[in-house]
Amino acid sequence: MPFGAGKVALLGAAGSGGGSAGNFEYISHVTGDNTTADYSFTSLPTDYKTLRIVIQARNTSTQWRPIIRINADSTSNYRVAQMIGDNANYTGSQQTSLSGVFMNIVPVNSRSYTATIDFPEYNSTAMVCPVLLQIGQSTNTTGSGEGPITIQSGALFNGSAAISQINLVEASGYNLSTGSTVALFGLKE
Repeated sequence: MPFGAGKVALLGAAGSGGGSAGNFEYISHVTGDNTTADYSFTSLPTDYKTLRIVIQARNTSTQWRPIIRINADSTSNYRVAQMIGDNANYTGSQQTSLSGVFMNIVPVNSRSYTATIDFPEYNSTAMVCPVLLQIGQSTNTTGSGEGPITIQSGALFNGSAAISQINLVEASGYNLSTGSTVALFGLKE
């Protein structure tokens, strides 16, 4: 779905903030309206060492699960190693030659989730950029196979350019639910 003028203005030309070293500074955010599936943070500031996206997705039966792409690159430049589990079971896997980093979230009973996605050294052109993803969701219950679900994924982007935009492209056919937020932060040191 194309952006409206208001959404482009909100996501582009993010400011650099004014906090102190060692703290993540707020740069920009979007709030879900249940009509938009794809979001991009463009014109990223260059004065940070690490960028962080935090997703707070509200509970809904049609949970938004984006694919993370760098610089709008949908070629096979991504690889992923992940561990998925709850309080009873864990599995691990790895994949190569992917078209993006799929947030492998399977919400239990349509529960809300929080995801943190870090982009360390995002300005570097001399290294493969790691994308560090952590997701937590609570089912509010305990017992075998229930309780908190944590997904940790280490992904690598093999592109040769510094990150100039971060794209969140919907993979499951749903929009970001009303009241959910996706925020961008930066760390100077």
